[in-house]
Parts: sequence; structure tokens; C-alpha cells
Amino acid sequence: MNIGLIGCGRVSEYHMCAYKHIPEANVVALSEINLERGRAFAKKHNIKQTFTDYKELLGIKDLDIVDISTPTSTHAKIVCEVAKSGHNILLEKPMARTSSECDEIIREVAKHNVKLCVCHNQLFLPQVMYVKAKVDSGEFPLTYFRVLVRESAELIGAPSWIMTPEHGGALWETGAHCAYLQLHFLKDIDSVSAVGEKINHSVYDHFICLLKSQAQTIGAIEISWLAKKTEVTFDFIDTSGKQLQIPHYNSLLEYPEKRPRRLLQGFYQDQKRITQKWIKPLFKNLKYRHVLTCMPQYILFNKYIHSIKNNLESPVTPEDGRKTVRLLEYIQESLDKNQPIKVK
Repeated sequence: MNIGLIGCGRVSEYHMCAYKHIPEANVVALSEINLERGRAFAKKHNIKQTFTDYKELLGIKDLDIVDISTPTSTHAKIVCEVAKSGHNILLEKPMARTSSECDEIIREVAKHNVKLCVCHNQLFLPQVMYVKAKVDSGEFPLTYFRVLVRESAELIGAPSWIMTPEHGGALWETGAHCAYLQLHFLKDIDSVSAVGEKINHSVYDHFICLLKSQAQTIGAIEISWLAKKTEVTFDFIDTSGKQLQIPHYNSLLEYPEKRPRRLLQGFYQDQKRITQKWIKPLFKNLKYRHVLTCMPQYILFNKYIHSIKNNLESPVTPEDGRKTVRLLEYIQESLDKNQPIKVK
């Protein structure tokens, strides 16, 4: 699969990490409006062709996939141009800035019969896949799911333009991950209630959101971009009180219905047991063991390439991308109006 990149910001490094460990992936070209940065990126990753205009990249005839990692506000225009050229598309999250832009994208990719995959990479964290399997099997009847993220633009290396109304700030950057994760676990969300504040920016830099589904499952999103230290936690609770927790993406802890007094001992015993039973087998078949830093992208990109080769549905469809953007719009509306919003 010959791949062309549009944009070479911080997320492109994760993409390149994944591609380097996928034998079928061959990154042949890069488009970056900043010529100096583009040339440095191309040299670092041994990419032969570099352009400043992405339309020149689209002229490469044997290109199989175009990977778009540009600011969200540019997605709709670029995706529609790429679709017209007939290339399959891997698109960074969120899919677009509005649901109407998502509709435009969906029409164009359907019209030109190209396959689009949105990079909802955290769905493919092995720990998230493990919990989803337990929920879907009925073994873990989910009643509460919370995603907590405390960080700052400086901590994650995000450019300053992200914290502007045009690009949506923390809600559309970090919140996009939280939104698609909530949609992954909560079915038929019927109400959204959010409160937040604008402290250091013209957009919300910390907020809390509650989501309620028709199945009476509660989802919670807590995001702060005022933190001096990064903290990420996914908490899952079932109807019996059993709890699963994913701290900082890279481990999985399980609490029984009644927590033992020696809590930390229980943490490490359960983490070791779960890792041995489920997570290690995912890594066992990897040809390259050191791909852990981009594991979710590695899994997602492999699935996407497989879907192209075998004419299957994308692992994250344009419709999935639109649902995430629509949920972000509901959260934004609830924040702006300071009141609950009914999901239609």
C-alpha cells in the first residue's frame, strides 16, 4: 500500500511509528505547507517526495491511501478534494468541525467510491478492546463509564491555535477521544448536561459532562487543560459494583464487588492476572515488540489496510465519525447554554 501524508504535525509521528511496523505500508510522499518542516520530516522518515501543495501529491497515480493530519477546520475541504482524486482516506479525528461538514464528506466519498477511515485510535487500545468484549458478552453489564483527562496544551505539545474558537479547544481536541469512547460503550444517548469555564483561553479549558442513555447507563467526561501534570483514567462500573479501571492508557486494574482492605495489593495482583490472560496474547503475534508507543494506531491501520484489500467496511466508518462530531456539538451547546440538552 503506497501512502501519502498531508500534514506532518505531532500526530504524524505516531502514524509513522505505526506504518514502519506494517510490512504492507509504504509512505512515498508528504505534503506540508511549511517547506522547511516538511523536508526535515521527510528526511527523518526517508520519504522520497515532498510537496507544499497537497493537490500535487494527489497526482501520484499509484497512491493507495492518503493520510490527512491537518487542523480540523481544513478537513472537509481536503477530504472532498482527495475523494475526487479516487484515493482511499485515513482521516485524523475529529472528522470535521461540524456535522454538516461531515455530511458533505459522506456524500463525496460515496459519490467517488473511496473508503474513508476516521482515526478513533483509542478504541484500539488493547485494554479498551478487552473491556468492550466483556461488556458485549454480558459478563460485565455496564452501568457507569467515566473518562477523566487532566493535561495542558504545553504538556501534550499541542500548538497554540488549537485553543481558539475556530478549532474548538480542549473539547474538540481531547474531547473527541472521550466522545467516541462514550459512543462505543453507551448506546442511544438521550441527554447531555455539561458545565465548564473559560479560564485562560477564549474556549472552555475545563469542563464536566454527564451523558445518559436510554438503557439507564451513565457516562461522564471530565477534562481540564489547566493541569501541570498529565492524568488519564477510564473507569467502568457494572450493575453488581465490580469496577474496571484503565489508568493512563497502559494498564488494566480490576476490583471485585467488595474491595479488599489492602487495596494496592489487589491492584497489582489483578493487573498481573489480566495482563497475562488477555493483553499479552495480543502482543505475542507481533513481529515487532517495540511498537507499544503507537499500538492503537498499529492495530487500527492494520485493520484499515485489511478492509481495503478485502473490500470490507472501514474499522471506523464516516458515519461513526459523524456521530462523534454530533455528540461534540451537543456538549458544546450544553456548555454555551448552561443547561441540559435533549439528544434528537
